[in-house]
Amino acid sequence: MKHSIRTDWEQGLLDRMGAMADFKAATFPLRGQMTTLYYLSSLVNLPETLSTIERLIETSTSVPPSHEMLLNSLLAGKVIVRRTDDEAPIVILPVGLDINRQIVPAQTEQPLQSSFDSFTEDVNTNIGLIRKRMGRADLIVESFVTGTSRLREIVLVYVGGEANPNVVKFMKSKLSKNLRNDIHNVSDLLKTLEQPKISLVPTYLTTELPEESVQNMHAGKVIVFIDQFPHALAFPAIIRDLWALKSDLNNPSLFRMFYRALRIAGILFSIVTPSFYIILNAVNPELLRIQLALSVAKSREGVPYPSIVEVVLMLILIEMVIEATIRLPKSIGPTITMIGGIILGQAIVQAQLVSNLLIIILATSTIANFTVAGFLNTVGIRLFKYGALLLSTLFGVFGLEISILWFCVYLAGLNTIAVPYLSLNLKGQASYD
Repeated sequence: MKHSIRTDWEQGLLDRMGAMADFKAATFPLRGQMTTLYYLSSLVNLPETLSTIERLIETSTSVPPSHEMLLNSLLAGKVIVRRTDDEAPIVILPVGLDINRQIVPAQTEQPLQSSFDSFTEDVNTNIGLIRKRMGRADLIVESFVTGTSRLREIVLVYVGGEANPNVVKFMKSKLSKNLRNDIHNVSDLLKTLEQPKISLVPTYLTTELPEESVQNMHAGKVIVFIDQFPHALAFPAIIRDLWALKSDLNNPSLFRMFYRALRIAGILFSIVTPSFYIILNAVNPELLRIQLALSVAKSREGVPYPSIVEVVLMLILIEMVIEATIRLPKSIGPTITMIGGIILGQAIVQAQLVSNLLIIILATSTIANFTVAGFLNTVGIRLFKYGALLLSTLFGVFGLEISILWFCVYLAGLNTIAVPYLSLNLKGQASYD
């Protein structure tokens, strides 16, 4: 015998969810009275839940029949219970279906001398991976539930006493202030944290490696997890993150210094080599010795357009190859690299559309760019390279100097999460090492 009269909250649920194929209502007798369970079959394991239903109901209490609260509970995988003797709903946490991805090796990062497991979409699993590595009582985990149309959990994880207090205060203040903001992705999170929409350098680091996140917290950063997003975000990013990887600490000091010096050189090579090609070829060829100037000029023999057009066309082609390689499946990506990097490059040179020297210059610049620590940092360097090219075309050597000076001034005035970007560490006088 089913309930003869539906309550307002039951009718509201049926009106909102009745057309959903996975919305179910199960009615059965329990201790002499009819009990109805409302749930989503795509999230709830009903047989397992029924085996413990009495205990679940006894340990739960009635809640106010708020339509939005009940709907959000249902969408979060909970079960809403209606009993004959009580019109107020009871919300219980059932046995859920096992739909979470298992912990697997990292897919987008190559761990060196580090553990191979990576974060998943489940926030609790990710926090567990962090706690397993740290085992500290001062590891602080704070949760914020944001949004109106879709509730999403945002979790801050940091080490008390090591995290920069200004960063912690800033992030907690912004999240508490903007709890009604819907956060579906990283861009929404940055908007909630009131970060600049346009910036040449990222204000955060991303990683899917728990070990990297632990080292970031030891360095004074705050780790942010977004529910159903399988990466950790480390706030704030500072200039040292351009060349210093936390995994470097697993190497001897001399090796670590060599790797970091190599990355700093990579930043400089990535920015200046395309600009130097234009400067020495089209604007200030007098800077070269006559033999070298003639060799450079000979390499461009037959190329039908100015150096800047030649460089920009090749840079755009390289950008498309990089983007295609990233987006395509791993089984196809190397093929695109071979076609774009070898076959197409050789054909362009033979057709005298670009010079041999430019291919060498841009290959050097591209390789140097990927020595920079962090993929987001490489994108910022690539963007700045175009500005340096434009000023170098207009003003030669002085244009390149102006662009580098402007970039330094820009970084000097940039703050990321209440911290100057040019900071070398986040823990007072403490060192990253």
